[in-house]
Amino acid sequence: MIFEYAKWIWLEGKPQINEYAEFFETFNYERGSLVLRLCAETDYLVFLNGKYLFNGQFAGYKNEKYYDEDEISRFCRKGENQLLFVVRYEGVNSACHVESGAGLIYTLENEGKTIAFSSESTLGRLSPQYVQGVERAITPQLGLTSSMTARENDSVAQKTRSVDLPYHFQKRPVPRCQNLSPVSAKKLDVAEKRLYDIGYEECGYIFLKARCKKPTDLKIAYGEHLADGSVRYLIGSRNFSFDFACKEGENEFVQYFVRAAGRYLEVLCDESVEIVDIGIIPVLYPLTVKPHRLEGIERQIYDTSVRTLRLCMHTHYEDCPWREQALYVLDSRNQMLCGYYAFKETEFQRANLVFISKGARSDGMLELTYPAVDTPAIPFFSACYPLAVYEYVEHTADASIIAEVMDAMLGAMNRLYAWRDETGLITNQPRPYWNFYEWSNGNNGKKEWKAGGNHDLIINCAFVYATDQLQKLCQLSGTPCPNYDVDGIKRAIVKHFYNEELGIFNNCVEYPMYTVLGNTFAMMAGLGNDRTLKAIKGECSDVSLVPATLSMLGFVYDTVLLYDPEGGRDFVLNDIYKNYTHMLSCGATSFWETIEGLDLDPAASLCHGWSAIPVYYFHQFFKDKFI
Repeated sequence: MIFEYAKWIWLEGKPQINEYAEFFETFNYERGSLVLRLCAETDYLVFLNGKYLFNGQFAGYKNEKYYDEDEISRFCRKGENQLLFVVRYEGVNSACHVESGAGLIYTLENEGKTIAFSSESTLGRLSPQYVQGVERAITPQLGLTSSMTARENDSVAQKTRSVDLPYHFQKRPVPRCQNLSPVSAKKLDVAEKRLYDIGYEECGYIFLKARCKKPTDLKIAYGEHLADGSVRYLIGSRNFSFDFACKEGENEFVQYFVRAAGRYLEVLCDESVEIVDIGIIPVLYPLTVKPHRLEGIERQIYDTSVRTLRLCMHTHYEDCPWREQALYVLDSRNQMLCGYYAFKETEFQRANLVFISKGARSDGMLELTYPAVDTPAIPFFSACYPLAVYEYVEHTADASIIAEVMDAMLGAMNRLYAWRDETGLITNQPRPYWNFYEWSNGNNGKKEWKAGGNHDLIINCAFVYATDQLQKLCQLSGTPCPNYDVDGIKRAIVKHFYNEELGIFNNCVEYPMYTVLGNTFAMMAGLGNDRTLKAIKGECSDVSLVPATLSMLGFVYDTVLLYDPEGGRDFVLNDIYKNYTHMLSCGATSFWETIEGLDLDPAASLCHGWSAIPVYYFHQFFKDKFI
C-alpha cells in the first residue's frame, strides 16, 4: 500500500471555506534514500528546515486522488530535521477542482522503511501566513482567491484528527512543473500609479518585497492589458487581485497557492509603503522544444505559438493561464496536435486524454472541464474526444490507450446517437447542456441567439466524422464497432440543412444562418461540393459565410487542403499571415482567444492554447526548416 500506516488528517473542528493549516513532522536522518509521499486537498507547500522545497497538488476526482513522490535526502542534514506542510482547503467546486473535504496524508521512508507518517499524533495549527476564510472568487472557473498576512498570530500547534477521505490513489501522471528564476517587473512612469510591466505575457507565482512605515493592507492587481492607465482587474464579477496584510517594517511574500498570469501588475496601497521588488516566478511544465531554422515572420509566428502552448501547460492543458486554467476537450485537442510537432515528449498528451476520460458523467457525456462536476457539458466537445484520441494513436503508435478510454468514447457517442428524433437528426438539448461550437454568431450557443432551434448542422456532422475515428480505434483495439446508421444521418443532414440553390449548408433547421464552420464540418462528413468549398474560402460573390474563429481554423485548413491540394497551401498560409501578423502588430507576446481580442469581450484571453495552430501547419509547409 502507498500509505500503509498513514491516515488522512486535519485540524480539530469543522474546517471553514478557504482554510489554511500547517502540519509539522520531526525526524532523524543519517544516510540513504529518503522518499516523501503526500497528497493534499486542495493544495500544499513543503518546507524542510525552514526552506521551501516544492508545491503543487495534482487535482483529483471525488473518489480518486493523486499523490506525489519525491526523493529529498539531498536537502536533509544529519540528525534532526523538520518538515512543514502548509495545506490549503478551498472548500468549493470550480472548473479545475472537485471539493472533497479537508485533508493531508503523507509518509516518509528511509531506505524503504517507514520512519514517519500522518496520524492523530501529528501536530498542526491554522497557518499564520494566510488569511482564513476569505470567500471572494477570482473567477468562477479559478475559484477563490488567496490572501496572505505578515502580522503576528497566536495559533498554537496541537494534535490533529483523522478524517474520512478516499484511499484510492494514483501517482501523479505527469512531472511536477518547474519554478524558474524570479522575474522582476519594471515600474512604469505613470503619475500617481504604481504600475509594473513584466515585459511579456507570463504565468507563475507573484512575489512582493515591501517596506512599510506602519501595518498596511495592500492589494496587487494583475492582468493582460491596461485600461485607462490602470490594470483592468475588475471585470464583471471577476476580481484578478491578491490581498496582503503587511506588518510594520520588512515584508516578503510569495503567493504559491494561486498561479497568476498576465503582463501587468498594479500595487494599490497608501504612501506609507515602499515597494522594494515585485514580479513573478515563472512556472513551466518541463519539455524539450524541437529546434527550427525558420526566419522572419514565420519565426515570429512559430515561436509565439510555441510560447502560447507552454504558457497553457501546467498540471494539465489549460485553455488560458489568466482567466480559467481549465482543461477542455476542444482546446486541448488543438494543443495536443501542435505539441506532437513542437515538443519531443508525448506523455503529457496521453495523461490528459486518460484524465479527461475519468470525467464521464452518468449520462455518458463528458463534463465541460476536468476535474469538475455538474458542468454545462458541451455535446460537440464530447464528439471531438474520439478525434483527439485517434490523433494521439496516429502520432505515437501507442494503441494501448484505446482500452483505457474506450468506455468514455462509447458513452459519449452512444448518448449523442440516442438523442436523434423522428427527423433522423441528433437534437439540441436543454440545460445542463451547452450547444456551443465557437465564439461566432450562430455558433456560440447563447440563449439570445434566435437560431437556437432543435437541430444544429455541426453536431450532426461532427458525429458522422467522429464515428469514422471511433471505428478506426475499434478496429485497432479489436473492440466491436457500434452499428450507427451514419448514412441515415447524412441523408437527414442533406434534407434539412442543404440549400441546393446556394450549394451550401444552413447551420440550423429553424433559422437561416450560414457559417464557415458549419460548411466545413459538412465537408468533413463527406457532404458538399466544389461550390461549398468555394464558399468556405470566400470565393463566392453571392454568398457570405460567418467566418470561423481561431479555435476552429485547423478544421477549416484541413478541409481546404484535402479538397484543394494545389491552391490550399497558399490559402492557409495567407490566412495565417493575416491573422497572426495582426496580433503581433498589436504587441502580442502570446496568441489570443479570438482575433477580435478585447474588442469582443473585456475578459477575452490574450493567451489561449487553441490559437497555437500555426505550429502544425508550419511543420507541413516548411519541413526543411525543422531539425
